[in-house]
Amino acid sequence: MSIDLKSQNLKKAMAALMIGVVAGVIAIFAERADTLFTGGNFNTLGYINTYTWILVSAVLFGFIGAIITTEIQALIGLITASSPLSPLWPIINLLFALGVGAAAFAFTRFRPQAKLSTKLLTMSTICAILDIPLVYVVMVMALGLPYIVYLGALPIYIVLQLIPSTILAYLLVRTLKRSKVIP
Repeated sequence: MSIDLKSQNLKKAMAALMIGVVAGVIAIFAERADTLFTGGNFNTLGYINTYTWILVSAVLFGFIGAIITTEIQALIGLITASSPLSPLWPIINLLFALGVGAAAFAFTRFRPQAKLSTKLLTMSTICAILDIPLVYVVMVMALGLPYIVYLGALPIYIVLQLIPSTILAYLLVRTLKRSKVIP
């Protein structure tokens, strides 16, 4: 059995891997800044970074690309201990990747000609919906913060998902497509 190094699927997987590494390196700094300012209780910069790249990977590489990118980023964070919450990121990111990846698959299968903005807004909305239980898991169950803190933080996380992450993902996807660096 030989591996076809010119295969589009292999190229996409390698590109998703590289984006995961880039996202992981950025996350090291973003999550450390979050930890410095909030003690690791409020990961706004790391959050924006993660969900920007998951959207980019899902649009460019589909279901598997979203998983590869977020898991590589999470593993880099875990290895470098970039946040006190790093041990949670592989499973939390996987759940987001499954949701966004399923949307990417659905677009590929049923609406391949959909606009980039439609794809990103749909995927970002899925992440915002997943925020409801997952932010609870992190804030209340893992960190032990009071429920009222969760209620106050949830709208902030949802807005961070829907606005900066979506806008940054849109700009990155357009730039990467124009550059022809990505297959």
